Amino acid sequence: MITPDIPQLDPLRVQVRKHALLNEISAKPSRRWWRFAVPATALVAAVAVTLLLWTPTNPNASASWTAEPRAPGADTEAALAECREMIEASDRREKPPNFPEAPTEVSVVDQRGIMTLALFTGPQSELLCRHVQGGHASLTGSGRAEGLEELGSRLFLSYGASLHSERDGRNPMRFFSGRVSPKVGKALIQTKDGLKVTATIGKDWLLAWWPSKEDATLITLYDHEGKELGTQPAMIR
Repeated sequence: MITPDIPQLDPLRVQVRKHALLNEISAKPSRRWWRFAVPATALVAAVAVTLLLWTPTNPNASASWTAEPRAPGADTEAALAECREMIEASDRREKPPNFPEAPTEVSVVDQRGIMTLALFTGPQSELLCRHVQGGHASLTGSGRAEGLEELGSRLFLSYGASLHSERDGRNPMRFFSGRVSPKVGKALIQTKDGLKVTATIGKDWLLAWWPSKEDATLITLYDHEGKELGTQPAMIR
């Protein structure tokens, strides 16, 4: 983990925090789970929270979105470093009793256009960092003190999805993640509005996003040789 000095919030980030409660973030949070959002370096724990992802100076990642993820680029390490800094700063803040420990391991990195998503996971929590080239990074996640639900014999397990947009509702984006069996080599997500999105898989997790407010409906799983393992509902837990 990189442990830099905590930067001071600039006025724009302060404005983001002031207006965070104006925007819906997550659909159907599960029972016994906490969810948090971190627009800068501050950690907020609550049953349901909101987050403003875009500011007037943030570039629009949706314009560069692709259904297939791209390979890691020169921007990858810089994005991950900023994510780690934010997690480190958040973890140093005072927390309520029995608050789940922050995740430390990068399980999967999904890159599409100018957006880099990094999913950090641990025994008690998972944390998604979103980094846009030329803009600000932000964090959302979920967890529980008794530990994350295990995958078991299932091929796939989703913990939920989150929805983000500008304050006026423009540029909606849906983020989707979950656990996946080592048997799975590819996952194709179908959304309610007809998009077909190939997820990025790494270390028994998958990750994807698409430029729409519509949720995932189905997920088709394939083995490492390309043989279809089956299609199942993309359950939101």
